[in-house]
Amino acid sequence: MDKNDYSGNELDYSLSVGQFAKLCETTRDTLRYYYEQDILVPRIDPENGYHYYSASQISSFFFITTMRQAGCSIKEIKNIIHNSTKDSLTRMVNSKITDMQRELYLINKKISSLHLAMWILGKYDSDSTGIPMLDQIPEISITQTLISNKGGAFHTADIASDISVHLRHTSGEGALSNFPTGVTISYEDLLDKKYVYNSIVSLSLLPADDLQSKPIPSTRAVICYHGNSEINIEKSYEKITDFIQKNKLKACSDLYSISLFNLYSKEKTHKYFKYLFICVEP
Repeated sequence: MDKNDYSGNELDYSLSVGQFAKLCETTRDTLRYYYEQDILVPRIDPENGYHYYSASQISSFFFITTMRQAGCSIKEIKNIIHNSTKDSLTRMVNSKITDMQRELYLINKKISSLHLAMWILGKYDSDSTGIPMLDQIPEISITQTLISNKGGAFHTADIASDISVHLRHTSGEGALSNFPTGVTISYEDLLDKKYVYNSIVSLSLLPADDLQSKPIPSTRAVICYHGNSEINIEKSYEKITDFIQKNKLKACSDLYSISLFNLYSKEKTHKYFKYLFICVEP
């Protein structure tokens, strides 16, 4: 049927553009655009040129809207309407579902990162900086990159290339997170006061996949907050090991030193805030 041949359908196609736009909660401009693209075609009154829609076209409008929200182009939608078979429509829709699930995963990954950062900050309000304490922490997943030259890894500048490798690793779609991020020091090195980094880590509240990410060994941990206004960070390290030994706890992880921010002001003042923790056996 020709798109302007609506003979005998005047009663069905009786909704004015304004009425149809109101029913669909859209605009006249949108309907005009869809008409020009030949994907939602009204009846045109041959006497006055007015456009009229059918109530049955409401479902067509929302099909088009859903397809656009799923990332389909107008060209793709037009092809679906005019040319696609059921099988090709199924393949295309399934492809869009996969794309949207991937987008949802990435969004959830970002939300998880922010939730974890806010949890750490929230705990800071009730805990004192520079003072270790025994705490129950969430079931955190760890993505880890080993330092290539551990012997010379004393400062961030010493591990710049390793940080780049880690960020590339955690920026992939399958990775859990690249924030919050920090470094680890082995517990043995901590006891020996040999403060060298042995890995770069990123934390997440999303479940570990046991391939790229691993769960922390225990949700019981000795934690300590440290900021640039506090004592030298090595003193916080010593306080943590003293606390573990004094309370006869058994460490079962490295020391995690997680940076929530690490900035230099225009006056070259170094400002940072770190969350330190070591998992201990339950």
